[in-house]
Amino acid sequence: MKKKPVPFDSPLPFPRPVIESRMAEAAGAFYERIIRRRNQQFDLGRRQVVSVKRPVISVGGIRAGGTGKTPAVMLLAELLESLGCTVALLSRGYKRTGSSPLQLAPEQTPGWELIGDEPAMLRAAFPRIWLGIGADRALNARALEERMPDNSVFLLDDGFQHRYLHRDLDIVCIHESVLTDRMLPQGYLREPIDSLKRAQILFLICDESRVDNMKPLFTRLSDRFPDAEKFILVQKRAGWINTQTGEAADTLPLAHPVAICGIARPERFFNLLEATGIEPIKKILRPDHYHYRDNDFYSLRELYSQGLITTEKDAMRLLSVANLPKNMLWYLKVRLQFIENDSSARFHHYIKCLCKGREAPVHK
Repeated sequence: MKKKPVPFDSPLPFPRPVIESRMAEAAGAFYERIIRRRNQQFDLGRRQVVSVKRPVISVGGIRAGGTGKTPAVMLLAELLESLGCTVALLSRGYKRTGSSPLQLAPEQTPGWELIGDEPAMLRAAFPRIWLGIGADRALNARALEERMPDNSVFLLDDGFQHRYLHRDLDIVCIHESVLTDRMLPQGYLREPIDSLKRAQILFLICDESRVDNMKPLFTRLSDRFPDAEKFILVQKRAGWINTQTGEAADTLPLAHPVAICGIARPERFFNLLEATGIEPIKKILRPDHYHYRDNDFYSLRELYSQGLITTEKDAMRLLSVANLPKNMLWYLKVRLQFIENDSSARFHHYIKCLCKGREAPVHK
């Protein structure tokens, strides 16, 4: 029997509630054993790992759901380009149509359906990046390095568990519940906490209002994983962009917009709206990576006169909706910012050393 679709303006059934049962506890323990055995095989060299000639920086997580990985990739792409590097994004292309591997030069601009919404968003923000799309990130890296210049750096998106490709730097984005969370399906952990010992850098990402909550976690992670660099970053508004004209505005030019959001953690979007005094007249919530369709909006035509606002990732998918007035659709540009200038300088130095083939000093 097919499940009934969730009404378009209903509250999201996500994030999935933690399952409380003995069966789930047993399933979590079994899953943890599988993951530990897999990691041990990589640690002992029993699984083949492919190395490429260019530096590889992985940005990933150990928790399912939104932990700020995509904003972190965007921060890295901006920094690498400022250092004169050519950037190549290696992404699975989640929820894209087709499964064949794709290697795309900057001048090749397929629709988001072929490459996935997150790679499309990154390409729109950084038109000069190369793309390797597909489950086999090692295959795409080897194919791209033959075509790219010597100053290239690979960004491995959501790559912490993708150990088949050797990486020179592992950055893991941390949710504030990481030390109290449990393995799937009881909780949201993809790997046991001690897997963080593989990471060289931990990004603790939060809203500005949650910085004080992150500081005790920073201390506890420092005690448990002293060899990893740790940084607290906040999500900051970087302006509003009109999807049709490209017009940028510091202040939203809409009085009473309809807000559309289909990301893993929609509360982050709505918290940013609330922090700037924006009160949507209607909130439309959909699951992460949702494929918007024309009939999703038929009942909202009268509300269009107020204008529509959305996230940068949702904007990629909304552009393919034929009956949506693009001139009235604005997305919020969000970027990560280090809470301390000295942290930003330290991280920049770390990446600069990596690009120049030098070992970065570990700050403890």
